[in-house]
Amino acid sequence: MKLRVFIAVTAVFSLWMEASLAAAAPGAVYTMTNAADGNEVIIFDRDANGLLTKVGSISTSGTGSGGVLDPLGSQGSLVLSENKKWVLAVNAGSNEISVFRVRPRGLDLVDKVDSGGVFPVSLTIFDNLVYVLNAGSPNITGFNLNHRGQLTPLSASTRLLESGEFAQVGFDLRAENLVITDQANNEILVYSVGGDGLPGTSPVVSPSNGATPFGFIFDRGGDLLVVEAGSNAVSSYHILHDGALQVISPSVPNGQKTACWIAGSKLGYIFTANPGSSSISTYKLKTGKGSLVLLNDVAAIGKTPIDLAITVDGRFLYALDPGNGAVDMFRIDPNGRLTNLGALAGGFSIFAQGIAAR
Repeated sequence: MKLRVFIAVTAVFSLWMEASLAAAAPGAVYTMTNAADGNEVIIFDRDANGLLTKVGSISTSGTGSGGVLDPLGSQGSLVLSENKKWVLAVNAGSNEISVFRVRPRGLDLVDKVDSGGVFPVSLTIFDNLVYVLNAGSPNITGFNLNHRGQLTPLSASTRLLESGEFAQVGFDLRAENLVITDQANNEILVYSVGGDGLPGTSPVVSPSNGATPFGFIFDRGGDLLVVEAGSNAVSSYHILHDGALQVISPSVPNGQKTACWIAGSKLGYIFTANPGSSSISTYKLKTGKGSLVLLNDVAAIGKTPIDLAITVDGRFLYALDPGNGAVDMFRIDPNGRLTNLGALAGGFSIFAQGIAAR
């Protein structure tokens, strides 16, 4: 009896501690070293003012690619689940996916599995369904994620991709479609997804409105927003019932260089990272229409801002900036303007990749 009471008291105390720590740390930001001699996820605590504190790192138990700036050529190499319970990371060097359980002040590695291909670069997750883009094979492969954070390959889910240079895989808002951007062929692929989680046998292929489609997101209405590295612009599309894309706003330029990454807030402000011009640009969505206007071509300056992440409450934007080994921090004001909160050293190298925020 005493042992049971002790265990019960210990459990209550543990829950209280976790709740207290969660209250003391409003959020966190995660980045990935992508180092070839051992990949790690770097963990930052976020305070109520959006300022970060580096609290540590944890091994993925796999290897990254190393290399130069943006060696994965992708968006979505590190992702946070919608319920904020899991962080998933690619290990491009060892062809694996690592899964971490989110703790109030850190992460626990709970699983690592083969990616089902070569050189995984991008992940997407919807409920318990996960897909990875293997750029070296190339293919996409699906997994089921259980309540313990373990990934199980989804039978018959692998789809081979024709020759291209693929940057991202992502579900739409209801996981009815899987979207893939192909930079080399200036195409956007859309696979319909069945109730069993399996993609159709072949994708519907639509031409990108602008050159070199790279990262993408979906707005609150379910329309697709794609940033174009060749056009340095953003295009928006509606996905039709047959999977074809209908252009809404064709290639709205920002006048910057190598616009590759994109993130959006709940208020309809859209941001692109443009490392070639060391800048971040801001767009605004017209309510309910999926159409875009450019608000500010140079809304903020970094050194080489690449991957972007926005907090759940939409108040803060973070940019992975491997050029200075730091994370650039910004407050998103109600009018969409960015207030620079400084840069926090992360201790990572030029080949770092991926960022997620909560």
